[in-house]
Amino acid sequence: MATIVEYTDKKRPLNMYPKRIVSPVKGKACCARKMEQIGGIEREGERSYFYRRCRACGYTVRHFLSAPPPDQRSGQWENELSYLLKLVG
Repeated sequence: MATIVEYTDKKRPLNMYPKRIVSPVKGKACCARKMEQIGGIEREGERSYFYRRCRACGYTVRHFLSAPPPDQRSGQWENELSYLLKLVG
């Protein structure tokens, strides 16, 4: 599956998730504090990800989740956050 993000500095940033996102080629200093999740978690093969976009400049990336070990009870992959909360809980 290809990304829906078009990286270009020739067009204005645009968020038309889930169909299309136009992003600058490079992020800026604002991205460190202003990134937010766009849409829900998606899958590409065995990997899960979501889009993160800067509220200030529009820079967008796919944020891939780490793969937690399979849940021993069901044999299914758990949500990364649920798994991490179990580790610290």
